[in-house]
Order: sequence, then structure tokens, then C-alpha cells
Amino acid sequence: MKLNLAECFFQKAEQQADHPLILGPGAEDRTSYSEFREEIRLLAKRLRDAGVGRGSNIGLHYRGGRDYIAFVYAIWNCGACVTPLPLELTVPEKRQIFQHIHMDGVISGANILDQIRASVRPAILSLTRQAVFAKVDTVCEAPSHLADINPAFIRFTSGTTGDAKGVVLSHRSIYERIHAANQVLQISENDRILWLLSMDYHFAVSIVAYLMFGAGIILPKNSFGVTLLTAASDHRATFIYGSPIHYSLMTQDDTGALLPPELRLAIVTTTALRSEIADAFYKRFGRILNETYGIIELGLPAINVSHLKEKQGSVGRMVPGYELRLDCLQGQEQGEITIRGKGVLDAYYFPWQSRDAILRQNDGWFRTGDIGRLDADGFLYIVGRIKEMISIGGLKFFPEEVESVLENHPAIHAACVFAVQERQWGMSAMAYLVLAEGRATPDDNELIAYCKKYLTRHKIPGRFQWVDHLTYTASGKKNRNPEK
Repeated sequence: MKLNLAECFFQKAEQQADHPLILGPGAEDRTSYSEFREEIRLLAKRLRDAGVGRGSNIGLHYRGGRDYIAFVYAIWNCGACVTPLPLELTVPEKRQIFQHIHMDGVISGANILDQIRASVRPAILSLTRQAVFAKVDTVCEAPSHLADINPAFIRFTSGTTGDAKGVVLSHRSIYERIHAANQVLQISENDRILWLLSMDYHFAVSIVAYLMFGAGIILPKNSFGVTLLTAASDHRATFIYGSPIHYSLMTQDDTGALLPPELRLAIVTTTALRSEIADAFYKRFGRILNETYGIIELGLPAINVSHLKEKQGSVGRMVPGYELRLDCLQGQEQGEITIRGKGVLDAYYFPWQSRDAILRQNDGWFRTGDIGRLDADGFLYIVGRIKEMISIGGLKFFPEEVESVLENHPAIHAACVFAVQERQWGMSAMAYLVLAEGRATPDDNELIAYCKKYLTRHKIPGRFQWVDHLTYTASGKKNRNPEK
């Protein structure tokens, strides 16, 4: 019998029926494992009645939260696969997913169905008071080998090469990657995890792990700093899973709220952690943030649980079950990160590439497209992305290095550096800058003089532009393509 993650959850619910699974958003709100299991079974029955079964692929167009978790497990219980349709995507971006990935139906929030109505059939079935189910007007066929790998999750992504594709994860791959990560995280029924991220992007390596190992999930009612701290305190959080902005909001809270003494890990992911946020968090709470290296094709192959101030900035050592190789140019200490180990993606959806075909291109190693370096203790530091490297006159550098210098200027709140094509000189660097609150805007000459203290000449941006805010990709990374 093929592995099914919903069945794994049902087994855990049998073992700890009364254990809390969902905590919040109110201080007294609580749903047990057994209560949640019955919700899932009821939803699964409704989906089966609507024609969802083994081999189906169902889009999920719904806000993150307890209902989202229930829908994923109900779809899996039907033997079907899930394809998230992130709410933050534009209507054309969502339409692109329908055009490239075969879906048999979609679950959507009733109030946001209009955003995808052009891709679904008119007949609508109510699943809950807030959710509806609709069949999809199919515009593409599923790959012939998809059913062979027992798919659980298809994540539409740009992938490591920058080309649009879908990452296909089987039940087995998700199972393997979360068990590998848990050798380090040590999640158990004793944990209560404050969840702060997008479920569309992080479900398969986190939420599944929490339920697999019997933890409780704390869902706050909003992302205000005081709300996050109150939720952590009310439910005695042992574990936080958030992005740099969430930890920044906590440090900016002026109510004096503290983190609970039970807290053992504060995982930070989605994008690079700026040193000033890490320093402010340490100063405010006396805790080191635990940085990770997460990638949809691999899971969490590296996690920093050292709690050492001198290792701040590192994503930690490799998780047991993963191997790391840096493909360095001769004489250099940094190079492209290549990895092999547990839970590697099963395929790219289009054009279809099996795991074997992907890994065969690099002798069994997965090329991440990230540049990294190792210290003497085996801790990994992410330097930048190959495709974001800037080359000026044959001299190459990464935008993160320049951004770090700029963001240490007292007048700059945030910076985004990227390459632009100049008609006369070829490629040059440009910086978008966000002014720090209460500061006067420095002119270009002042900024250039400041940069000269810390950067060689070719790394100094040729142009600076002040903007109200930076833009980010749907997964939380800085958008270095100003045209998108």
C-alpha cells in the first residue's frame, strides 16, 4: 500500500486524541487531534461526493489557517494531490498555473472565487460557510508519469534556473525530508509552535512535520508584534517559525511583552536575516535566532541550532542524511552549493523531468543555484544567487554584499541592488533605497563617499533611487527585477 500522509496523521490522532492541535487565535481557543480528524473526514466525504478521488489534482485557493490545513489533509485522504494557488499572486499569475498544471478541481474562498472564475466551470459546490469547490476547465494534460510517483504536492515555482516550472513532491519525499530535519529540530508532542508564514510556500516541510510528530500549532489573529508575543506567551510556545519581518516586529513592540521561558527554537526562513534584526532580537530578548537553508526542491538541508552569537549569519551545519559539496573555482573558498540526500523532489512538472534525469545532469548532486562558503566548523553561509551575480567589466560581485553596506547607513532603512544595462558602459549596479524614519535624504555624492569606505570601486552603485518601499516576490525574497 502506498504511503499517504493523511493516514499518518490519522494514526497520530488515534495515539493522542485529546492532545491540542490548533491553539488560537483566542487565548482559550483549542482544537484537539481527534476533533480535527473528524473535520478532515467530513470534508473528504464531501470532496469524494464531488468526484475527487485517486489521481485527481486539486488547486487550493484559500487563506492560510486551520481550514487550509484541513483541506490539504482532506484532499490527501481522497488519494488526490494538492496544488497551491497563492492569494498574493496576480490574476494573470494564477491563470498561468492553470495553463501549465492540470487540475481537476479547485477549493477557493467564496469571497475570492472571482479571481479564478475564468478557469473554473459555472457549477459551484459549497464545502463550508467560507469555502466552495468547482471543477476546472482543463487546458493541459497531466504528464503520463505523474501517477507513478504518488504525488502529494505540486508547487508552481520559478525553480533554481529561473524558468517557470512545477516542483512535484510525493508523499514519500515529504515524509523523508521532514524525518531528516527532525533529527535536528526534535519536534514532539511536547512542542507548541507559533506559525507565522505562508502555508502555500512552507506547508510541505513544516506543517506536515508538526502533525507527523504530534505538536500543537499556534495561529495568531494578526501579525502585530504585541499579538505575536501575546500568542507565544498565552500558549507557552516552545518553537517559532517565522520570517525576518516577524522577528523585527517583535523587537519593535514597546509594551514590554516577553517571550515565554519554554521557547527553545526561533526559526527564521524565507530570506536572508539582516544582522541588525538579529542583533536587535538578541538585545531585546537575549536569544539567538535560528537561521535555516530552505529550498522547495530539497526541504531543510541545513539548520543552525547552535545558539552561538559567533555563528550568527550562518544557516548551520547540514542535517543528517544530506551531503554538501561546494563547486568552487580554483583558488576560491566559495562556490555553488550542490546537495544530495533525503527527500529530493520527485520531478519538475513541465517540461517533465524525473528526479533521476535532474540528478544525472550533475553526477547525482542537485545544483541549488546558490553560492555559499563553509567555515572551519562546517557551518554554511549563503553568499548569493548565481543568477543575481552582477558583472562589471568582468569583475563579479553579489548584490547582498552591497545591500549590507548600504543598510548600515543611518539614513537607509532598506536597500535592493540589481544590475541594469547601460547603453554606453554595459552593465552597472543600481540601488533602490528606502529612507529611515526621521532621517534627511543624503545626496548621491554622500552615498558614494560612504560606499568607498567599505566597497571596491566596481561594487559601488552607479545610480541610487529613493522609493517608498521595496517589492518582494510571493515567497518573500527581494524582487531584483524592477520590471516585474
